[in-house]
Amino acid sequence: MVSALRNVLPVAAILGSALGYNPNDQVGADIDYGTFQDPSVHVRPRFRYWIPDASVDLDEVASDFAAVKAVGMGGMELLGYYLYGNYPYASPVPTDWTIYGWGTDAWKRLQDTCLQATKDFGMLMDFSLGPNQGAGVPVDQNDPGVMWNLWPFNVSVPIGGTFDAVLPGWNTITQGEFVAATIGLVTSSTPATFYAIPGWTGPYFYNGSHLIVCGIIPGGSTASGLEYRVFAFYQNHTNYHEQAPPWYIEADALGSIPQSAVNDFRQNGSSLVDHFSAAGAQVVIDFWETYLLGNGSRELIQEIGNYAWEDSQEFGDGTLVWWTPNLLKAFQASRGYDLTKYLPLIYRVNNELPAPLASPDHYYTDEADQGQAHLNDYWQVLTELNQIYLDAFANWTTQSLQSQYTAQVSYNLPMDMLANVPHVNAPECESLGFGHLIDGYRQYAGPANLAGKRIISSELGAVMGEAYSQTLPELIWDIKRSIVGSVNQFVLHGYPFSGAYPNTTYPGFTTFSFEFSNMHGPRQPSWQYYDDYMNWIARTQYVAQSGVPKIDLAFWLKLESFLSITNQYMPNDLQEAGYSYEYFSPDNFDLPEAYIAHGTLAPERQAFKALVLRANDTLTVPGVRKLVEFANAGLTIIISGGLPQNLTGFNVSGGTEYVRSALTSIVSLDNVHIVPSDNLAVSLANLGITPRTRVSADRVLYTYVREDAAAATTYFYIYNDAYGVPMSEGATTGAITFEAIGVPYLYDGWTGDVTPILGYQQGTDTTTVPISLAGNQSIIIGFHHDESPLPGTTILSLPSGVYSGAAQSGYPGPLVSVKAGNPTDPILLSNGTTVKLPTPAVSSNLTAWTLIVESWSMPASPDTNFQAYRSNTTYNINGLRAWNEISPALFNISGRGFYSTTFEWLGGNGTAGSADGAMLSLGVLVQTARVFVNGHQMPPLDPTNAIADIGNCLVAGTNTLEIVVSTTLGNALRPIQDSILTSGQPWTGPSPLVQGFGLVEPALLLPYTTVNISL
Repeated sequence: MVSALRNVLPVAAILGSALGYNPNDQVGADIDYGTFQDPSVHVRPRFRYWIPDASVDLDEVASDFAAVKAVGMGGMELLGYYLYGNYPYASPVPTDWTIYGWGTDAWKRLQDTCLQATKDFGMLMDFSLGPNQGAGVPVDQNDPGVMWNLWPFNVSVPIGGTFDAVLPGWNTITQGEFVAATIGLVTSSTPATFYAIPGWTGPYFYNGSHLIVCGIIPGGSTASGLEYRVFAFYQNHTNYHEQAPPWYIEADALGSIPQSAVNDFRQNGSSLVDHFSAAGAQVVIDFWETYLLGNGSRELIQEIGNYAWEDSQEFGDGTLVWWTPNLLKAFQASRGYDLTKYLPLIYRVNNELPAPLASPDHYYTDEADQGQAHLNDYWQVLTELNQIYLDAFANWTTQSLQSQYTAQVSYNLPMDMLANVPHVNAPECESLGFGHLIDGYRQYAGPANLAGKRIISSELGAVMGEAYSQTLPELIWDIKRSIVGSVNQFVLHGYPFSGAYPNTTYPGFTTFSFEFSNMHGPRQPSWQYYDDYMNWIARTQYVAQSGVPKIDLAFWLKLESFLSITNQYMPNDLQEAGYSYEYFSPDNFDLPEAYIAHGTLAPERQAFKALVLRANDTLTVPGVRKLVEFANAGLTIIISGGLPQNLTGFNVSGGTEYVRSALTSIVSLDNVHIVPSDNLAVSLANLGITPRTRVSADRVLYTYVREDAAAATTYFYIYNDAYGVPMSEGATTGAITFEAIGVPYLYDGWTGDVTPILGYQQGTDTTTVPISLAGNQSIIIGFHHDESPLPGTTILSLPSGVYSGAAQSGYPGPLVSVKAGNPTDPILLSNGTTVKLPTPAVSSNLTAWTLIVESWSMPASPDTNFQAYRSNTTYNINGLRAWNEISPALFNISGRGFYSTTFEWLGGNGTAGSADGAMLSLGVLVQTARVFVNGHQMPPLDPTNAIADIGNCLVAGTNTLEIVVSTTLGNALRPIQDSILTSGQPWTGPSPLVQGFGLVEPALLLPYTTVNISL
């Protein structure tokens, strides 16, 4: 074993800097990473911390911070929940939010308690910019920075008629301001069914008309038609609230308590701000500067503050279309023509219900694309205006708070997500909104990595229907898929306030009315054992945040809207061959690192070997200019399936002609290749473009590469995804050829150990390592480039059945010591000889167990006591199986299980069939397991392949084996779900899953012999 002390800052540098986050958001930022064995708080995971409102007990708040520190977390993300804006989880408000609302003096005291507790426990704290999803703050409703709406009205005028009247809608909209009027000729009207997709109940279908309108286009025909339409548009502020105001609460008829009189706007809830202007950001900034940063708060944030945060933009309720007063002016400047004539078109895409429908009619032009180009231009301008909003927060947090800004950028709205990702310090995605899609994460990560962002974050773990049923192995399954998608930081969803709250029963305050996972914390029977998993996450993040990611291929991707995240490359051929890839919008090509050197795109960032352009891709004129520049600079460009033809936006300046001519001009270059649309991996290989990890295996292996020049190490994260495969299946064997040399080490995320890999073959610039992985297992291999393999004879491969090995010094040459179980093949050496391994004692299946089940159930006074009642039952079992298969009495049981057994061990005596030690194999773990041999605790177990070396703890004669397992709380809540409440809201989600816990696979004792091999 070698010490895992790479990437450690000098002691003087650590002591000379505050714990607080360095405002440098770039890779290589000067922060304390800690070590792989013990990562610092900067690279540890955090919980989203849900506070119901500011009425909660502050001592309980501080104790929650102590609890998360104890299980290895790096901190918390403070979020005032406030019944999620009371939509869609309408619940009675049980406290006076005039007093205890977000941004009040009570909230300031709570915020400061969290900051101080974070400092006291040596952690970092993220903080939401506002309540609920952080998209608004208390503000005068008439402030120009409040979110805007655009109301459409129209009136019909017959052909040959005249219009001499007040514009439709005049004086109709409360505090409405006239924006524009236009006229169009309706040439066709067809009945149609349209739909909206509400975030929680959709889709919703409604009947309307599909109308073709001309005359709104300069030069459009007006020779014949059905009628004219006169359109008028008015703007006013939306009435959407991130925290419900008192007037809304008292009108909800849900039984909320009376609210106090409002004396100033701070007591009147929080309003959504304009996300398409600097004015919207300034509303939030001014509120913080005026009300939340005094009396030492700013200094605490500067010391231990991490990220100011905003959630995904999910505020369609009450908004007809996305609008800001400057939009028409910005549109003219950006797109080169006036949007006014085309305003009727922008209502074709409805926001989420229950937004009022603008009209049951949708308008289209008589152009070939029915006006879609104008919609695309409108969405592009929204994208550009949202950048202004994001930039304002990034500048403020780094300059004023010496922290950084993280946000879930642009998805859920009609904007180019990829274009906007670089505009925040730490872009954040989410496992729920991205559907756990590796390809989706790569779309988000490409621009972030090109921009040099050190952190690509994820709100991870929200799954509908698993509020108390999500297992920890399931949680890290999501993390593994995220890592190979280039995501490298995780904020776990989430940790609810653990103290008392009105109208709430056991097991305590629960968000989203019991619909979404998970409710982490001491209420979970597994909590005591969380540190095994949290330390694994921390070590994984340590590697994923080290150095710079290196990716094989860049895909061109221009989408005007990311209302949902879907796979953009469907075949598996690239993954099967070992290629990694990410995506860019052509809008990203103006980033400073988007340049070519020695035929490589972004050599100081991902160092792409080629750019892939597909026949169905959407082009932009600036993007094609950069593409031509890249091609002439020597970048390999792969045109898959033929030249694309689709140009986004309205062609006002010969853009279509330019794009077609420009693409034609580069296809004759030696580095530009038109290939078939299928079997892209084969085409790449035929062109000599190889992946950094050439995979040969019977299953798809995902890889992720980080190159850390400062530590002279390249890390390779390897993951065998077994999604959809039954538990304990999906194993694979094979080999990976890495484009790396030096000495390869195995970085064990579960134990923190770093050990040299003994069996491999190394050439001039590649190394081939045999790989054997269980289903859903991941490993980390790090190549130390400042070390060289010892000269002379080496081990080429270790057969299956060799559990571990270590290099030792010896005379006259080096020795290798291996622990061999029952391998069927010999060890192959580089000099052509083989080493036959002895056969140890036979393995044994430990079947006779005593099991004590500690059941966690509802306490006698669930309205006042949130601590589970615990009771024990003992079972003598023969053979391991799920608890619900042992006895019907264990069907609805959650808690802990204490297994114990004994076995005889003879020890090694040098004779055939003896052994020097043994491995204990438990197969796949359902949740957590702690192993004790003769009272000695074993290191944490990989739940996908739970095997431990217990040799050092064995004694001759009788040995005692004890295993402690735990469950989720879901089974115990299933029979009582109809009797529990949170904030007065009953359980509205599906029933907790029926889960079989305990040790579910055989416990095998696998003897081994230790063999020394002289090289």
